[in-house]
Amino acid sequence: MDLNMFFEIGELNARLNSYKKKKEKSINLSAEQLLKAEKPYLALSGGKDSVAMAYLVDEAARRVNKDFRMWIHISSASFPGTLETAQKVAKQINRPLDVYDGGDAFKFLNNKQKAIFGKNGVYFDSVRSYAKDKDLCFTGVRAFESKRRSRAVRAKGQVFYSKSMGDITVCQPLAYFRLEDVAAVMAEYNGIMHPIYSKMPINNEKNAMNEEQWIRLGYTIQKDLWNRGTALFIKINYPEIFEKLAEKHPNINNYI
Repeated sequence: MDLNMFFEIGELNARLNSYKKKKEKSINLSAEQLLKAEKPYLALSGGKDSVAMAYLVDEAARRVNKDFRMWIHISSASFPGTLETAQKVAKQINRPLDVYDGGDAFKFLNNKQKAIFGKNGVYFDSVRSYAKDKDLCFTGVRAFESKRRSRAVRAKGQVFYSKSMGDITVCQPLAYFRLEDVAAVMAEYNGIMHPIYSKMPINNEKNAMNEEQWIRLGYTIQKDLWNRGTALFIKINYPEIFEKLAEKHPNINNYI
């Protein structure tokens, strides 16, 4: 899949009643949670799912006349264009964006992954810090991304309380959206796409949930994804970043 095909699929899917019902259900869920909250925020990664979610939550907020803020974690491990994408989305829907600057994330490269991205790691520390005075968080998790996320959605549902995210209610409006549904939202709302989606994809096979594995935005130092094509993707599309990673952690070359 490439960017043009993504939007072509989105334009077609946006006409289907099944998508329209799914979208309306997502907006209604978001509106219901917004009405219960005093200080809601939306966790924005800059990827297609979180951006699509931002449009639907914004739609919900306008219907019920509620405000919400957006938050993004940026560091040296963020892919180029991440902050700029988030800023464009914030401007497009006219919502405030709070940026957490994680600084030099490469210093954590030789740490265990759980020490970085685990529930007690440095990433979630920043999430909990921001959520101290918040009572609702919207996240763009989708069940069809992986078996692990599918199990989590089945176990927790679309709305649940999370201690690891800062003693806060979490709402997942896109929990049951497939990739084509995300594409439909992006096509319908003239969605802003991160520049990473214009790069050459590595893996076009389907995942365990029978969904095409398109480009996934994350962080360059997520070592648990290097052996799944991310290392090769970075080497081909971001050679300067790959060289920096290889200098700090030569084992990345084992995944090429």
